[in-house]
Amino acid sequence: MSRYKTQVVSPAALAVDTGFLWLMGAAAEGFMLRGVVIGIRHTTAATAVTDFQAKIGINRVTTDGTGALTASTVTKDKGRYPANTFRAGTAWATTNPTLASSDSLVIPFNAKSGVELPFEFLDEWEVTNAVTDGFVFINRGNALPASHVVDITVKIEV
Repeated sequence: MSRYKTQVVSPAALAVDTGFLWLMGAAAEGFMLRGVVIGIRHTTAATAVTDFQAKIGINRVTTDGTGALTASTVTKDKGRYPANTFRAGTAWATTNPTLASSDSLVIPFNAKSGVELPFEFLDEWEVTNAVTDGFVFINRGNALPASHVVDITVKIEV
C-alpha cells in the first residue's frame, strides 16, 4: 500500500455550502481516505482567529465534474511509492460533480481548536477506481469571517 497526502487552503471568507477540496478516483486507481486534519486561521499572522463554531461536511461525489480540475499538490510519504493517478483539487472549471443528497459525515469544531480524524481502520471511506467516484469537503457552517481560511490535510492510501 502506498501513502500520499495533499494540503489545501480554502479561499478567504469561504461561503456556506461551498466545496473547497475534491478527491476523485481515476479509471485505473481508487483510494482509501486514512486521515483528515482541519483548522481555521486568519490570513494575517498577528491577528487572532475569531471564535466561532465551524462545520465541515464530507460528501460522496456521484458524477465527474466538467472542465479542468484545479489540481492540488499530492506528495508521496515515501520516495519509493509510484506516482499517484487519483485526482485532488480545489475547483472545477465548468461544472462541479453531482453530490449525494446528504453528507456522509459532518465534522463540527471550534475555530480556535481544529480537529484531527484518523480513519486508519475505517474501510468505508473508499473511493473505487472510477472517475465518477470521490469525496468533496464542504463548508457546512456559516460563511467564514473575512480574512479567515480553512487549512486541510488529507492522508490517502492507494
